[in-house]
Formats: sequence, structure tokens, C-alpha cells
Amino acid sequence: MRFFNIALSGLLFLPLAGAAQCTDIFISEYVEGTGNNKAIEFYNPTGNPINLAPYVLQRWSNGEAGSTDQTALVGQIAPNSTFVLVNGQTEDIDLGGGNISPACDPALQLLGNQLDNPYPAPTYMNGDDALVLVKNNNTVVDIFGKPGEDPGVAWTDDAANGFTDGDGGTWLTSNHTLRRKYAVTGGVTLPPVAFDTFLQWDTLEVNTWSGLGAHACACNPTGISAPRVQARPEIRVFPNPSADASLQITSSVPMERVEVYTAAGVLVQQNALSGLSWQAAWEQNIPSSGVYFVNVTLIGGTTYSHRWLIP
Repeated sequence: MRFFNIALSGLLFLPLAGAAQCTDIFISEYVEGTGNNKAIEFYNPTGNPINLAPYVLQRWSNGEAGSTDQTALVGQIAPNSTFVLVNGQTEDIDLGGGNISPACDPALQLLGNQLDNPYPAPTYMNGDDALVLVKNNNTVVDIFGKPGEDPGVAWTDDAANGFTDGDGGTWLTSNHTLRRKYAVTGGVTLPPVAFDTFLQWDTLEVNTWSGLGAHACACNPTGISAPRVQARPEIRVFPNPSADASLQITSSVPMERVEVYTAAGVLVQQNALSGLSWQAAWEQNIPSSGVYFVNVTLIGGTTYSHRWLIP
């Protein structure tokens, strides 16, 4: 994948700044739970649906000066509604030496409009990673944290140390759910001098996602977007691994689109369809050995991303 970096020189000392109000999506909830229970919610404060194709969520891990991984958002957000990106790890992974990377809680994954890519991906954040939402490759739409700064374990309430945990303070961006305050009507578009969590975020207990999929905002004073409850569809991507590049997909819910990407983000196959099954017909760009990502978009816009391997 391509990484879109923000030039930080000369920006880190500018005051906190927001985008035009009620005109573009922004991050409305941040779930940093135990294990891989991670999710990011986005809110559309406008009266029109917004196509997510131009939007990419970047993670700037551990104080790096640029994006270390990213995920392209897929689908659309209805007016005054939310879109939820959830960690996509569906099973425990043995890392060796007795270390296990646990699956994301299925109950949390059910709340997702899109499951994130396999590691490394933005929803593997661990409290000390900045997140940057960009549009059309280089326009910053929203910033969470302070890009380029490693706060230690997390950003904290310790103003004397720039809200980092260098000399104590309560961790706020680790083991918490954070919800954007009602009065926030647009994203932060310039890196802050310091990331004061309480300026724009309310804090909730770890592993809280009961309100995910709904957001109250001053842009929509007459109502609140309702939480979305759904049964998780059964989607099979097989064979996986596939020794001969054959690929079939079945779904318990009608599919609208199938896209196959290389690990570098190159589109290999794209098909619009309406049905419960699909089989690849490689007329060109026949995939060779490597890791691919298969995005399955269901009728209604929900997209699920699957890792597919050709050995």
C-alpha cells in the first residue's frame, strides 16, 4: 500500500485547529480495549450521504514521523450516521514463545461496517499511536493524538509533561473507550502542540462499545444516530490458501461487489454482482504467489475484508 505522509515541519507548534464545521466526516469514537478489541467510529455530520472511497485512515505508530500502516475505507455513510471500522482478527494467532495474539471479540466485530486489514493495520493501535484520516491522498480530515510524538504508554491527563506519561499521569488513550464530545462538529486538521484528550473527548471504561454505531452531535440537534444491530453474515473465501489462484466466494447475504487487492494496494480484480456466490475469472492480472486482500461488499454497503494467500 502507498503511505500518505503529512509534512510535520513547521506544523507541530501551531494551535489546535478544526476543519469547517458540519461539512465532513470525523472520528467520533475510539475503542482501545484489551487484546485486539479495537475499533474506530466515523460520523457524517452532514445532511447528505458521503462516499468513503477517497478516505484513508493512517496509523502513525510509536512516534514515527510518517504513517506506518493504513486502511482505505469502503462504502458510504448515511446522513447524520456512523461507519465503524473494527479490528478484523477472527481467531487467536500463535506468535511463538507462548505468546498469543487474541481474536477481536465477535460481539464487537458484529458492530462493524468494515473489518480492518490483517496486521499491521490502524486498528492494532495500542494507546501510543496517532491516527490521521486523510482524503484524496493528502487532505487531512481529522487527527487523533499527536503525530510524530511517542507519549510512552499513552497520552495522559498530565499537562505538566505535555500530556505524555513521562512523569506519571492517568493513561487516557490506552485501555479506554473515548467518545467525541457533543459540541465537536468537525475534525482536527493541524497537528496539536500537545494532545489534551479532555478537550474533545469523553472517557469510558475499557471494553465499552455499547454505544458504538450511534453518535450525538450538535450538527444534528434534533436526534441521535441509532445503534445498528445485525446478525453477522457468513462469508466464505476459498480455497485459502489457493495453490492455483482459484478463488470462490459464498455469502449468506447477497453481494454487491468483490474487489481483490495485492498487499501493495494494487487492484487486481473488481466485479459488480448481485448474488450469493462468485468465482474469479482471471482474464488478466492473474495473481501470482503472495498475500492478497479480498473485499466483499454486501447489498446495503457493509464491507468485509479477508486475507487470501497464494503459496
